[in-house]
Amino acid sequence: MALAKTLSMLISAAMAIGLAFVGTVQAADLTVTVRHLRSTQGVVSLALYNSAHGFLEDGAEVRAIDVTPSGTETPVTFKDLPPGIYAIAAFHDENASGEFDTNFLGMPEEGYGFSNGAKAVLGPPDFDDAAVPVEAQAATELEMSY
Repeated sequence: MALAKTLSMLISAAMAIGLAFVGTVQAADLTVTVRHLRSTQGVVSLALYNSAHGFLEDGAEVRAIDVTPSGTETPVTFKDLPPGIYAIAAFHDENASGEFDTNFLGMPEEGYGFSNGAKAVLGPPDFDDAAVPVEAQAATELEMSY
């Protein structure tokens, strides 16, 4: 009887431990290499999105990072992300105004870029063009256009 009770407790404990790991999602890191920066002035502002809905809209980003450029290339890592599909938009705020400066026609006066090498052609790219799948460790490149 005591043996049966002990085995029952061990099996219950093993099942509880197993169930605790079933719902565990591994966090992932996404490293972005920002390329073709024309100066180390100001900051590079990056916004991370996880959905086409709200892509490039203020306040719709899931994370944002500002970094000081370290040269013509600057690596940036978004840490501890849930697995999923992400897209990144960035701009080089060379005058550190906190704004993406445009001219009177609305044309950019500061550098900008998108993950996955997505290009702006007659407007910004779609989320799918800039999308990067993140399951464990992932990396993408983002080329600045001025």
